[in-house]
Amino acid sequence: MIRRRLATALSVLLATTVGGCSTPPRIEGTRPVNTAIGDAIDEAIPVLAEHDPASAARWRAWRVRHPRPLVHELRGDADHPMMLTLVPGTFTATAYAAPVLEATRTEDADHRRPILGTPDPAIPADALPTRRELAEDPFRRPDVLGWVADALDAYLAEVNGSVALRFPDGEVLCLGWSRTNERPYTSLGRRLVEEGLADPATIDLGVIRARHRRDPATVERLMLDNDRVVFFEPVPADRWPRASTGGRLIPRHAVAVDPDVIPLGSVVVVEGPNVERRVAVAIDIGGAITGRRIDLYLGAGDAALAEAGGFVEDVTVSILVPAD
Repeated sequence: MIRRRLATALSVLLATTVGGCSTPPRIEGTRPVNTAIGDAIDEAIPVLAEHDPASAARWRAWRVRHPRPLVHELRGDADHPMMLTLVPGTFTATAYAAPVLEATRTEDADHRRPILGTPDPAIPADALPTRRELAEDPFRRPDVLGWVADALDAYLAEVNGSVALRFPDGEVLCLGWSRTNERPYTSLGRRLVEEGLADPATIDLGVIRARHRRDPATVERLMLDNDRVVFFEPVPADRWPRASTGGRLIPRHAVAVDPDVIPLGSVVVVEGPNVERRVAVAIDIGGAITGRRIDLYLGAGDAALAEAGGFVEDVTVSILVPAD
C-alpha cells in the first residue's frame, strides 16, 4: 500500500488561433472509457508511421477493411480479426491530467508565478538555469507566457507538460512543453516524505495541496530541489493537449509508457480488477514512467486533476495487432 500511494504522488509530481484555445467547455473535462477501437487505431497510425512504418501500414489496411470495430469485438472473430499479445507481468497504472489556470498577461500582486516560454534555441540545455537559479535571478527567465497565482499550480503545469491559461478577457491560451533544461527530475512528493512532512502510505495530490495551503514557504522551498525546468510554447486548439510524440492526448484514450517496454504507437488494451477494459494508444512518455509503469491521461481541468491525483491500480497490458 505504501508503494502504491507514493506512486500516485510521484505520477502527479514528475512527473488553441495559433496559440489560442477554444472556449473553456471544449478544453475541460473527461470522457467515458472509450469503446471504439477505430478511434485508438486512427490515433496510433501517425505515431507508428514514425516509429514502426510496417505496423502503421498494416493498421491502415485493416481500417479500410474494418471501419467500425468495437471493444466487445476484441474476441477477434472472423469479422474483426485481431490478436492480443499480453505483455508479461503486472503494471502499475497511474494517471495524469492537464491543468486549466486563471492567469494574467502581466505580473500583479496576486499573479506572481510565471509560466515560461521557450528560450533561445541557440542556448544549449546544459546552459539553461535550474529552478533554484531562476528563483535567485529572475533576469535569466525567457519570455513569460502568463502569470498565475498559485506556485503549486505553476509547478504542476510543468510536471504535466501541458497547461491552458484563461485570461480575464476570456481568451484561453493552450500550451505544450517545448523543451527542458534536461536536468535530473526530483519528485516533490518524495521530498515531502523525506522531510517527514507527509506519510508515504497516504500521500497524494490532495495531501500535497493541503500541505501547501498550510505551509506554502516549506513546500515551495522543496520545489527548488527539482532542478528540471520545463518551457512551453503555444499549441493550436485541435492539437491540445499535445503528447511528446506530437499527437493529441484524448481523455481515457492515451497512455504514457516506457518505450523500452511498450513501443510508442502501440494500440494497447488495459484492464484490471478495478479498471474497466479500455483501448488506448501508447502516445506519450514521462520522466518517471519507467519499467512496468503506465500513466493514463484523464482529461483537462480540476475534475480530471482530482481524479488523476488519487488513481493507482495494478493492471495488465496487452498489445493489439491486426490478424488479417
